[in-house]
Amino acid sequence: METIEPTSQLALTFLAVAEAGSITAAADKLGTSKSQVSKQLSRLEALLSAQLLFRSTRRLTLTEAGQAYLEYCVRLRALMRESTAALRGLSEEASGRLRLTAPPMFAGAFLAELLLAFHQRYPAIAVELDISSDAQALEQDGFDLAIRSAEELPPQLVARALFLTRDWVVASPDWLAQVGEPAAPADLATRPCVAHGRYHSGARWLFSRDGRAEEVEVEHWLQVGDYSLNERLAEMGGGFARLPDFAAKPAVKAGRLKRVLAEWETPARPVYLVFPKKTPLPAKTRALIDFIVAWFADDKEE
Repeated sequence: METIEPTSQLALTFLAVAEAGSITAAADKLGTSKSQVSKQLSRLEALLSAQLLFRSTRRLTLTEAGQAYLEYCVRLRALMRESTAALRGLSEEASGRLRLTAPPMFAGAFLAELLLAFHQRYPAIAVELDISSDAQALEQDGFDLAIRSAEELPPQLVARALFLTRDWVVASPDWLAQVGEPAAPADLATRPCVAHGRYHSGARWLFSRDGRAEEVEVEHWLQVGDYSLNERLAEMGGGFARLPDFAAKPAVKAGRLKRVLAEWETPARPVYLVFPKKTPLPAKTRALIDFIVAWFADDKEE
């Protein structure tokens, strides 16, 4: 009974011959005989109804059809290697070291609790956390993952949406009792404010209400690129501060700050978990991605 060989295996034999430059060299590389390689080539050409090689006693030359088919064979080999690695990765133990980078405002708000819970679930994974306001070049700087808030992300990165955030305008309750609460965003143009020096247009604060937008150049005596310092200054009576909702909520809940102009919305900003495109992803990377995404999904449901 004749054995029917898979076309994929015949294609890989052709690829070996094309790359080696001869049937003899390909046979040595494949660990088989010249006659077996010749037989496989002939069978492949018969199946394709196309001549792939010009054979002579001195050399082999690809035909036009062979040159076109070769490109597919290269992709086939890469795909087969990726699929094998992916299946191995499914059973791979989640262990090793990961490098994660995040801005200070995210790190201070939730990463301590999140990463401790992750460590309890995956004790064999060590995480190196970089806290930086700069958008690190992930692959060039050796990072596996990043948490970012940006309108546009580099196309070479995969992005998983985590949540939407808006800014709150807050101030110390004691200080508000002295100066009074603003009735409209325009009031911030004549009241002392602490502005963020880097994000969201600095001292130009945009608000919207009932489809109407209003932008205010706030009266700022200090512009600083650190939200934790902005929060502390607001708590001490330094003026109005504009903080991300997730950063402001604990202080508001504790009574250290009070939210003002709550009926006015600030623009929503998406927060993403981003990582380089890799196939397959290592088990340790998949574990952290899935954990972070599930963490924020559970938080939304609460």
